[in-house]
Amino acid sequence: MNRFVLTPRMLAISLAAAVIVGAAVILFAAFGGGHSPGSDAVGPSTFSRSAIGHAGIADILRRFGVSVVKSRSESLGKLRSDGVLILAEPNPSIGPQELRSLLAARTVLLVLPKRVGRRSRDRPEWIDDATLLPAGFVTMVLNLVPGKAELVRVEEVTSWSRNEIGATPSIAAPVQLIKSQELRPVVATTDGMLVGELRSNARRLWILADPDVMENHGIDAPSNAAFSVALIDALRGRNGNAVFDETVHGYVEQVGAPWTLLVEFPFVLVTLQGAIAVALLLWATMGRFGAALPSPPALQSGKHGLIQNTAKLFEFAGYQAVIVQRYVHAIVRDTARQLHGPAGPSDAEAAAWLDRVGVARGVDVACATLLLRADDLPQERRRDPGKLASLARDTYRWKREIIDGVPGHSGRRRVDSRRGAKGGSRPG
Repeated sequence: MNRFVLTPRMLAISLAAAVIVGAAVILFAAFGGGHSPGSDAVGPSTFSRSAIGHAGIADILRRFGVSVVKSRSESLGKLRSDGVLILAEPNPSIGPQELRSLLAARTVLLVLPKRVGRRSRDRPEWIDDATLLPAGFVTMVLNLVPGKAELVRVEEVTSWSRNEIGATPSIAAPVQLIKSQELRPVVATTDGMLVGELRSNARRLWILADPDVMENHGIDAPSNAAFSVALIDALRGRNGNAVFDETVHGYVEQVGAPWTLLVEFPFVLVTLQGAIAVALLLWATMGRFGAALPSPPALQSGKHGLIQNTAKLFEFAGYQAVIVQRYVHAIVRDTARQLHGPAGPSDAEAAAWLDRVGVARGVDVACATLLLRADDLPQERRRDPGKLASLARDTYRWKREIIDGVPGHSGRRRVDSRRGAKGGSRPG
């Protein structure tokens, strides 16, 4: 049994490859950038599927053919001319100045916050309970809007005195409303406005006081889902998009190290191809285990190689039909010689004499048929290798039977099952 020994050169290459792979893993882990997971995973964001999240309304808008953008940076640059920027329950601690710059967009829908949730231990993407935010916290967001506005909460709204949206929302108690002399009521009751409008030159700002109609738990009610879609459609143009700014929830798109592109789709496909190419290169350049296998000779020696090479030359030149034809004529003449036939006849005369002998010996293949099949070969345009081989086999079998006799022949002609497919019919 051969023993395979790991040479020092191969050992050094293997160790170097292991060190490179380990260093790459540490590098990606230490300096990997990309997208931060955010700080409000179960809060009121479009990435949240909790009860107070907004993933549901974003999905509904997409199903209605609205272009929805969940923006983690440069939200104003992603907004189309007739699009609407949605600030859904922003956290004022993110940065009041940043919020004011976003509120300066041409068309804005500001959704005031209302509740805060506690993450579930069993289902991390859900919340166990929701707590009503203090009115002072909500007022901090409301104060970012130019003009004076007051937050009010009522236990129930039985009817709406004004509703330009059309659909009637259904809000759980307490209902959050706003009062302001500087806002135009869009959807309102005698206690305050659910939706108020503030116009300044070409800018248009709508404030949704209660977010329940837009949160995941709220759009379970068909009336709230219809109200939310109609509200956003009333602000955006025919081809306008809906940009949900998620920087107000702590989702910030970070610029990672260039190396991180190697492990992100679709660039990871190129990385895998490169790794496979390097592995194949190392495999091809490594030292072998044992001696190299000898290469096969270019030309085989001996009779077998000579016959094979000659056959390939004839096949390349297209002489197969001519060779089979000459083979049949040569077999006919040689058979007549061995059976002491009449001297000097032509192949046709020899075939007639051989057929008479064949009938007496019970041979079911006619020699004249073999010659006729052979003479027709050169005239055929298409060469059929199967047909050539069949004629050669029939000729060889005919010679053996007419010389050695048909086994079991008792003076009558034996009917062979292969006649008609290979041997043909004997002339009468």
